[in-house]
Amino acid sequence: MALVSNPNAGQHTPRAGLGAVIGSILAAPADPNRRYDTKTLGELARAARQIQQDRPEILAVAGGDGTLHKTLTSVFQEYERRPGVPLPQILLIPIGTMNNVATSIGATRYDPVTLAKRVDEKLKSHQELDVVHVRILKVNGEYGFMHGAGLPVNFLQAYYAYDHALGKRRILKVLLATLWDEFLSILPFRRSRQILTKPVHARIKLPEDHDPPVAPFMTHTAFMSSTVDQVGLGCRAMPEAMKTDGCFMLRSSRLSFWGWLASIGHLWAGLGLPQSFDAVVPRLVIEYEQPTVTMVDGEIKPPRTHDVVECGPLLTFIIG
Repeated sequence: MALVSNPNAGQHTPRAGLGAVIGSILAAPADPNRRYDTKTLGELARAARQIQQDRPEILAVAGGDGTLHKTLTSVFQEYERRPGVPLPQILLIPIGTMNNVATSIGATRYDPVTLAKRVDEKLKSHQELDVVHVRILKVNGEYGFMHGAGLPVNFLQAYYAYDHALGKRRILKVLLATLWDEFLSILPFRRSRQILTKPVHARIKLPEDHDPPVAPFMTHTAFMSSTVDQVGLGCRAMPEAMKTDGCFMLRSSRLSFWGWLASIGHLWAGLGLPQSFDAVVPRLVIEYEQPTVTMVDGEIKPPRTHDVVECGPLLTFIIG
């Protein structure tokens, strides 16, 4: 086993600092395991090269969605240099601020320390591990599970602006600020700042048998591609994401803020939305009218004029 831990994971949450505890369980000095506490991208790149050389059966990642995205991208890009080499099984220990991937695959059934101890005991006693199989996205050569623009990016940018609030308090502050701004926009001569619904003008190209009936550079308030169904706080906004192997779910929408607010129950329950287009596809290309900021697994990406999103390899996740 190789363990990659992000010392910065879960800052401002009760999980801050748990990486060291997880490391002491899964990478004790007496074990032939390798532990990498990666504080910088340079350290992560060096760890990825060593992991590819060692070819461990299990790659443990202690962190949240962002840590998983960065780690798997670095490691899988190294594995791409030697085609045919099987990828390791993934043990995700969810200690990050955002743990949507872990929630979707069932890795949050146990608290992080209990999960680590359970897996460690099973390995030592040669018991069968509980596993699930999930596809990963490949986005412009990087690997992750959720890609989006519009509302997902706008929310994250507003969320990250609150440096000292805890996760749920940050979310509440963003929502209250947005609601207040939209109420004020009802007044004469007061326009909405579109905190969450600043539009994105983009053309989505799907495989020929999936083309949606839309004009070039359509206005979107949100779109997301995902191979997991959870987007946070139990919201199953991508209900078809995990149902068809080799495909992921696309959801694009033109809903206004008030439209999103009126549809919040449907969104949480994983139902269809008005003024939205859903598709389950193996690949898509998004062309932006102007350079546009996007996100992958909560990681804000520099502006781009197009994105290529496709299904990556099928991964085996250990969940207990």
